Amino acid sequence: MAPSLKNELKQALLAGDYARVAELASADKRTFGKLVALAYNKDELLCWRAIEAIGAAAAAVAKENQASVRNAVQRILWSAREESGGMGWSAPELLAEIAIAAPRNFPDIPPIIISLHSEDEEKVFLKGVLRAAGRMGEAGITGITGSDRIIRDSLGNEDPAVRGMAVWAASRAGVKAREAIGGLTGDDGKLTIYENGELVQRSVGELAREALAAA
Repeated sequence: MAPSLKNELKQALLAGDYARVAELASADKRTFGKLVALAYNKDELLCWRAIEAIGAAAAAVAKENQASVRNAVQRILWSAREESGGMGWSAPELLAEIAIAAPRNFPDIPPIIISLHSEDEEKVFLKGVLRAAGRMGEAGITGITGSDRIIRDSLGNEDPAVRGMAVWAASRAGVKAREAIGGLTGDDGKLTIYENGELVQRSVGELAREALAAA
């Protein structure tokens, strides 16, 4: 019996075979929905691999069927809204990977990501928006209205996971906040972050020192 699409995706993600994910996405439009479903639990490595891989899928499919990727974007946004009946916890990160993969096709996505935070009273998307801003900054997508302010404001957040992610994002998005980041070099608050294909635990201070050294 042939493996199901979900199982094929899981195998490819755990192997880091994003070329295979792109092939599956080009052949089966259900792939985007499966990736979104796998990107639910941020405590699991599989979630972050799914987030990362949706960019490869979008890059491949957008060349032939931009509408299919646009439909995936709309589904991700719907999942982030309360009336959807669920919570698209990873919506900012998923959207960022799509924007990075095909920036000319989807120039409207970056400001939409930032708006997820401004419309979010409980701030459940804050860490995701910070992560998205940093990833987009790495890819040269900068100057997004409101992005720098969110990053700067988050450097003083009481949650070490938010502070650390803000430092991480600032160093990648080119946000000028040397004094604020300098004040965090001794911060021993901990956070788990996805880097180089793995989930690792870092301290806020460690990230701050790295950011200052790279500036």
